Amino acid sequence: MRNGPDLTDVPLPHYDPVAAARGIARAIHARAGQVDDAAAYPVEDIAELAAAALLSACLPLDHGGLGLGHGAATTDTLRETLIAIGAASLTVGRLYEGHVNAVKLVTTYAPDALPLLASEITAGRLSGVWNAERGDGLSAVRINGGWRLRGRKIHCSGSGAIRRPVVTAKVGDDGPLMMLPDVTPDRVDISVWRAAGMRGTATGTVDFTGLFVPDAAVVGQPGDYYRSPFFSGGAWRVIAVQLGGLNTVMELHAEKLGLRGGADPVLRARLARAGAAHEAARLIVREAAARAEGGGDLTEIDAYVDLARGGFEELALICIEATRRNIGLGSFIAPDPLDRGLRDLETYLRQPFLDASRDNAAGWLLAHGGRFE
Repeated sequence: MRNGPDLTDVPLPHYDPVAAARGIARAIHARAGQVDDAAAYPVEDIAELAAAALLSACLPLDHGGLGLGHGAATTDTLRETLIAIGAASLTVGRLYEGHVNAVKLVTTYAPDALPLLASEITAGRLSGVWNAERGDGLSAVRINGGWRLRGRKIHCSGSGAIRRPVVTAKVGDDGPLMMLPDVTPDRVDISVWRAAGMRGTATGTVDFTGLFVPDAAVVGQPGDYYRSPFFSGGAWRVIAVQLGGLNTVMELHAEKLGLRGGADPVLRARLARAGAAHEAARLIVREAAARAEGGGDLTEIDAYVDLARGGFEELALICIEATRRNIGLGSFIAPDPLDRGLRDLETYLRQPFLDASRDNAAGWLLAHGGRFE
């Protein structure tokens, strides 16, 4: 059940987040190689997002934001903003998408806790959502005035920089409970992050053992995190960021072929196949966003976005394969931006539970004549 304000028809004030994102994209892209080389959190890039009011844009209007991401009226704007940031840097896009998700969850399920995020944004910090875990994961025990945490989370993007993430903790049999703990850098281990791509996301393991979370920092009720359509349906934002990265890969692919004259029919055929896959990916992202944010049957929304997730991965892999084959060894050699763009995209495409998502979409299709209207 929604506990937050109804923002479905709230228009954006006179401010263009898409133009703001595109305005800083060149500088972010220029720094992406340094971020990758150092495997360092993109401090300057996040500061650019803050200065361009993109961190605050996704807060509700009554908390100093623009309502970006809250309701169908802002869907096109959010989609194009995510694509623009992803095209500049998938690392920065990944972090920004997590921030948007965190603000949306808190706005929906615990609007009274929004000042905690607003204060973080004022300090120039973003938020994120940390759910992944292994083994016993993270649990919470009820004590006077709040909850005591025990355990760890893994693959926490922005760890060490994010102070107020949305974190899920087991509290019983009704599903995990979301919280906004105050996480200090001494609880973070980013030494485990040795991925080939997305090296600057500061993705680490965080130990929450002993941390106290007051009731005022609890988000919603147990099980809200997985509630439709915000969990499965909200995954459209991830593929929007990925589409930005795919846009850049396609641009660099075509540019490099053009420098060679582009006359070889085999290379041109591969580029055409990649172009068709890219166009299909662009269209499926647009449709997934519209369906997810436009309301309607929640089961159908989840199924369509699940279909879009799996479909996008397959289409992106077609583009990647064509690029690797056409450009050859040069697509594997740093510091070429194409090498970094491909590594980042290949890493980011490895999203959890894609096979389960495909299976859910297939179940819906079996029950509805094999197609979406």
